[in-house]
Amino acid sequence: MPLIVVASPKGGVGKTTIAANLAVALQQQGRRVTAVDFDSQDALKFLLTDDPQQGLGIARCVATGRPWTDAALPGRAGLRLIPYGESTPAERLHLKAVLDEDALAYALGGLLETDDDILLVDTAPGEGRLQARLEALADIQVIVLLADAGSMALVPNYRDGLLLRPANKGLPETLAILNQVDPRRRLSRDISQFIAEHHGGRFIGEVHYDEALSEAAACGQTAMEAAPDTLSARDIQAVAAKLDQLLRIPAQVG
Repeated sequence: MPLIVVASPKGGVGKTTIAANLAVALQQQGRRVTAVDFDSQDALKFLLTDDPQQGLGIARCVATGRPWTDAALPGRAGLRLIPYGESTPAERLHLKAVLDEDALAYALGGLLETDDDILLVDTAPGEGRLQARLEALADIQVIVLLADAGSMALVPNYRDGLLLRPANKGLPETLAILNQVDPRRRLSRDISQFIAEHHGGRFIGEVHYDEALSEAAACGQTAMEAAPDTLSARDIQAVAAKLDQLLRIPAQVG
C-alpha cells in the first residue's frame, strides 16, 4: 500500500507540523490522502480539522473492535483524518499489544479506497514496537530532524548511521527532512552544508525557518493553506512532489 511514515528520534523537532503540511501538500497535488495519527498526544487533528473535539480515534476503535473508518474526520483541502483519539492508559497499552504487523496491514489497507490513495502516518517520537511495525510496512519513512546540535549529535548513531549512508538503488525506504534551517545562523548554515555534502541521497529536502509555519500551526492551520507563498510552504511543496514521484516509481517500472 502507498504508505508514508513520518517519525523522529526525539520530540520537539516539528514532526507533527511537517506531517500535517505534507499531507495537505500531497492532497493539493491531486492525491487522495488519509492521514493517520499514531501519536497518543492526538495533536494532528488540531492542524488538519476544523472540529477537533471528537474523542473517537484508533485507540478506542482497537479497544472496542470498531473499524477505523468510524473515527474518520474531514480534513484540510479535502483529505481525510483518522485521529488517535481520546484514550485511557489501558487502551494505549492494548493498541501496542494487539497491532502486530498483520493487524496493522489489515487495518491500514481498509482505509484505501482507490489505487491513487496515499496513507500518511504520524508516529510518536523515539523508537518502539509500534514504530518498527509501521516502518516494516512503509514504502517511505521520513525522519524529521532539526538543523541544530541536538539533532545532529544523533545522526551518526541513529539507525547505525543510516542517514549518512548512500540510499539504496530504486525507491529509498528511509529519507530525512532537515527542519528549521536558518541561513542567518552560522551553526544552521554549517549543518545544512554538512548534510548536503554527506547525506548520500538520504535527505529529501530542507524546510527553512519561517514564522509563517509556526503562526499557522498556532491558529490550528497548515502553512499550505494559510501562507502558501511563503518559503517554508514552498519547501514542503517541493518535498511532497518528490515523495509523490517516488511513490509512483513501482507503477512505472512494473
